[in-house]
Amino acid sequence: MKARAHPRYALEIDAEIRCEGQAIPARTRNISREGLSIVTERAVPVGPEITIAIALVFASEAMSESLPLRGRAVWCTKLAAGIYQIGVSFVGLTRDERSYVDLFIRYLEDQ
Repeated sequence: MKARAHPRYALEIDAEIRCEGQAIPARTRNISREGLSIVTERAVPVGPEITIAIALVFASEAMSESLPLRGRAVWCTKLAAGIYQIGVSFVGLTRDERSYVDLFIRYLEDQ
């Protein structure tokens, strides 16, 4: 089994997937520097670019503005009736977006 290039950190926050002109409510499961895992009530097609909007939580009272991140669903698995888990790989992040994700990962590492 191939080792992951970047560790994953458990993270459960609200998110929104924007795919094919629709906004789909979701909840993250974990995050790494290269992507994240999301649970939602709808399947998402594997391959096409999607946008994941998340508000990063730094403390119980401190949240970021909603941060839209471009990604690609690399897998989508049905967990139960009406529940899907989706693996998302970040694509085309700007320098600022990458810096912000890295900042948040460093925060999670220190927890």
